[in-house]
Amino acid sequence: MSFCTSCGKEVAPGKKFCEYCGTPVEQPAAVPDAPATTPVVPSAPVSVLAPPEKPTGGSEKIKIIAGIIVVIILIAGVYFVGLPILRGSQGTGSTLQQAAAIPTRDLTPPPAIITTEKISTPGIAGVSSVSQTYEEKYTETYNLVYSANHAFNGGQKEVFTQDLTNPPLYIKFNITPTMYYGERPVDIGLSSEHVVNLSYVSPDAWFKVTVYDASNGGIVDEQGFNKEHSTMEQQEFMVRAPGNYRVEMTGNEVTADIQILTGKSG
Repeated sequence: MSFCTSCGKEVAPGKKFCEYCGTPVEQPAAVPDAPATTPVVPSAPVSVLAPPEKPTGGSEKIKIIAGIIVVIILIAGVYFVGLPILRGSQGTGSTLQQAAAIPTRDLTPPPAIITTEKISTPGIAGVSSVSQTYEEKYTETYNLVYSANHAFNGGQKEVFTQDLTNPPLYIKFNITPTMYYGERPVDIGLSSEHVVNLSYVSPDAWFKVTVYDASNGGIVDEQGFNKEHSTMEQQEFMVRAPGNYRVEMTGNEVTADIQILTGKSG
């Protein structure tokens, strides 16, 4: 079988021109017959078996593993045997040093110390600072001239007069206002809606102490709770000048514990 050298198409045997492009077809030269020869059958290759190699890899791994085990055993022996011995010897030496450094101590308990509060009484002639309790202060330094503990409602008023010759006029009061309690819903309309308990001071609770000069009706001092005064429930104040005074106490929705004292003569 031959092919066209121009277009590469197959050319039928005996054709001198290509049926597709018309290119002349070159005829192959006649090849003389080769002399008959006896085929030579190749002999099968002879394989030479090499002697089996000794498995060196396994023995090397075994040696490495054995070496690691030996190292671990040595480390464990040092940690569990040698280290406790070393620590014991060090601890013994430090304990002896510490024991030698501790001085002897006097175990006798110290005498009991009794302290008293030192309360000074400024502004009163002839009275010096002494160590005493608050109860002693009021019984030895002041005379209680008025005491009341009751409710005030609707602007109820009480009046007390005092001709003060031994100042000060010492006024103390402690207020307990009326409290209101109730409930109020919060987060209305939400999944977290709930009711909270409320407690609050009555907005109408108030108390007032006014000290007047009885001779001319002028206000000497005034203290109170709520309204235009402080929200402190416990208060005290003094009038230090001698004179004739009228003390008015008024309030609403409160319970007042009131004490009025004067200084003792020297």
